[in-house]
Amino acid sequence: MRFITVLFGLCTLFFACSKDQESTVPNVPVNVRINLDNPGYNNLNTVGGSVYVDGGYRGIIVYRRGISEFLAFERTCSYQSTDTCAYVSLDSTISSVGCNCCSSRFQLIDGAPIKGPANASLRRYQTNLVDRYLYIYN
Repeated sequence: MRFITVLFGLCTLFFACSKDQESTVPNVPVNVRINLDNPGYNNLNTVGGSVYVDGGYRGIIVYRRGISEFLAFERTCSYQSTDTCAYVSLDSTISSVGCNCCSSRFQLIDGAPIKGPANASLRRYQTNLVDRYLYIYN
């Protein structure tokens, strides 16, 4: 009976750990400030708007989810992130981004994968809105 209990515990531990996907995207320091009055960021002045900004490992996608809620995601795809083509791009669907390298798709509302082979979310950065400045950091 003790053997079965230990075996069950090991199986549970093994399968529980395999579900948690660690990001293979290199962790780089991020400290970006965006002036929302800058015409280059006009798309962020409406809910649902998004833009690319420099920063992170291969760039950042900023998405305005609500009146005062912004999300910032690393552009590097979470699947085989070391491939030079492994980065996500905005397209006409507005609610998701896709990787041309592996064809994975991710939701902009939370960075979660909606089509594989990627099974880990995009890396998300912290955001803070102060007056008309959006700060992106980790």
